[in-house]
Formats: sequence, structure tokens, C-alpha cells
Amino acid sequence: MEKQRRAAYKSFLPYLTKTWMLLSLLTVVLWGAWGLESKFVVDRISPWLNTVLFCFGLIPPMIWMMFSKNLRRVNGQAGKGAFYSLFTGVLGGTGNIALYLALAKDGKASVVVPLVGLAPLITIVLALIVLKEKLNRPQVVGVMLALISIVLLSY
Repeated sequence: MEKQRRAAYKSFLPYLTKTWMLLSLLTVVLWGAWGLESKFVVDRISPWLNTVLFCFGLIPPMIWMMFSKNLRRVNGQAGKGAFYSLFTGVLGGTGNIALYLALAKDGKASVVVPLVGLAPLITIVLALIVLKEKLNRPQVVGVMLALISIVLLSY
């Protein structure tokens, strides 16, 4: 039994050290802290002012990216990419306002943030329809567990 556990660990360890996985885990940590911080903010200032100040908070990462060698790298059509990028900003910014309003209207951070965290389910549905992607059985089970988790968290 111990040998099987070690073998499973050894086969899983390289997966955890892939660059995309480490960056994904960093995103989870940063967005997790951001979710809690959002509740602190809306308890002190309006969601509207928070959204404006949030944009100023993007200045340090923007300065960092300005010096990135990857800034002007284009994969495909630059014009279409710029449009999608701006549209992503509109969707994300509007979603942020909705999140801050939910928290300001007595929403508990422990419920609102995980609920908002189900946004990837919308991505999954859209990817299945628009991009014709497929889910395997474990992924379908994961989606179902995510839905069950939000029901349990709301009580």
C-alpha cells in the first residue's frame, strides 16, 4: 500500500510543478485574498468608488507588464485580439461591480465569493457550445460537485 502511495505521489509531483499549474495556484491564492479584501472595502466605501480605485490598483502591474518582452507578441489577428481584450475588461469590470454590490447588500463573503467562483461553469457551458470542447467523466463529476458545494455553502 505504501509503495502505491509513493508511486502515485511521484507521478503527481511533476504535474504540480508545471508552470501553468504554479501560476494557476498563485491565481487561486491572490483571488482568494482579493475576495476577502473586497468585503473589507465595501464595508467602508461604495462599490462604485471601489471600482474606480480598483482601476488605479492596476497601475503597478501595468507598469510591470510595460517592460515585458511579451507585451507586443501577437498570436493571430491583433485587431480582433484588442477587441476581445477590451470586451473582457467590460465583462470583468461589470462583474466586479456586481460582486461589490452583492457584498455591500449584506452578502456574506463566505457565500458570495464562492458563488461568484462558479463563474467557470459559465465558461464551461460556453466552451462546450461555442468552441465545441468536450468534458470527460471526471470533469462532469467535478462540475456536479461544484454545483452541490454552492448549495451547501448557501445554508
